[in-house]
Amino acid sequence: MFAFYKTRGISLIDKLDELFSLYGYCLNTLHSFEFPGSSGMAKMQEIMADFHKGIDSIGRNNVIRTEDYSVGLNGLPKSDVLKYYTDHGSVVVRPSGTEPKLKIYISVTADNKESAMSEEQRIVGELSEKMKR
Repeated sequence: MFAFYKTRGISLIDKLDELFSLYGYCLNTLHSFEFPGSSGMAKMQEIMADFHKGIDSIGRNNVIRTEDYSVGLNGLPKSDVLKYYTDHGSVVVRPSGTEPKLKIYISVTADNKESAMSEEQRIVGELSEKMKR
């Protein structure tokens, strides 16, 4: 790829910027929220139960579809995983299989890096508040 674009006088950064302008900037992050102590597991289960009730929006994005893997989906085994598809990305919530933590995978698509980072931080802030309840 490097050689192909170099012969045309195009850097990989230029090509990447072109792709961002065509499709938007994609940002993917992972955040873990720990719940130590003897009450940690109960707190995690309480939070997951709250997520299972459903949410209408995350950050500034409407939730347009939810996938609940607790029933098994797409040939995958049952798992306490929820995936929320939004207008501009997705959020996956799942408990860790080995540690007392909830993991949140955030995927945001925006016009540029700054907008994507801003929305990702808005989502993290909102979900952080949900973890404190």
